[in-house]
Amino acid sequence: MSEYDLDSEMLAFIDRYLEVSCLSTATDIAQQRIDYDAMVRHFRYPHPRGISSADSMAAGRHGDIPLRRYRLGDGDANALILFIHGGGFILGSLDSHDDICAELCAGTGYDLVSVDYRLSPEFHHPVHLDDVEDAFKSLQHDNVILVGASAGGTLAAALCHRLNSATLKPGGQVLIYPSLGGDCFDLESYRLNANAPLLTAADIDFYRGARCASGDLPFADPEFYPLAAADFSNTPPSIAISADIDPLRDDAMLYVEKLRAAGVRAQWINEPGMVHDYLRARHFSAAAGAAFERICDSVKRLAS
Repeated sequence: MSEYDLDSEMLAFIDRYLEVSCLSTATDIAQQRIDYDAMVRHFRYPHPRGISSADSMAAGRHGDIPLRRYRLGDGDANALILFIHGGGFILGSLDSHDDICAELCAGTGYDLVSVDYRLSPEFHHPVHLDDVEDAFKSLQHDNVILVGASAGGTLAAALCHRLNSATLKPGGQVLIYPSLGGDCFDLESYRLNANAPLLTAADIDFYRGARCASGDLPFADPEFYPLAAADFSNTPPSIAISADIDPLRDDAMLYVEKLRAAGVRAQWINEPGMVHDYLRARHFSAAAGAAFERICDSVKRLAS
């Protein structure tokens, strides 16, 4: 890792991450889920004081969709966050990002709903997006801010594209180290950060392939790769946040460039010294903690 500019706290976080989990795309998916859950348990923190949560189900075209709603006291009803977790479309659940969601709720004051969309390889594209759309529609709120991390960022941007001509669509989106299809655009970050800690270019190839039922990947489908869209003009206000030491870094940059060219209010925030999944480091690293605060501020700016 000496080739990357990492401070001592981030290096310690990466070492601990790798120590508690042998997570690798070289193992089968069942083992990856075991290793991922071990990592999640290690970095889980208690909910902030005053946060309550309750589970429910939303009706969806593929069956019921588990949801978890977080609330801080009476909350601020002017906006509602829909959180879409990451995990390469094969990992993650309501529990995997539970503490992150609770802290986002506390940090913004808005109620937050987390969606447990169906995963691959049991289900394939576009089922993940169908679940997220059905969850969004079930909220029946006129100012929903999407917050998607990694694969969740893919789904958030894809949902905005799918709903670009709908009457009810998101009020904004915050994408956290999103995968948007930048590997089809020969972006520099895929070369510079090909072997970055916690996510490599080879990992991205694996997760991309796991999304689909066959080897024929729909690269031109903006619901699969949002950067492939021909028209970005109806996208809601967006903030795309990247980790500088991540192959996906330039996805966020290019997406914001395309949004701005289409006249959409958009901002790119690149976090120096951060690696993919730095949300887990928010209590381990002062820099990651400050980056988390910027995520909360981004949500509040879009919601107001």
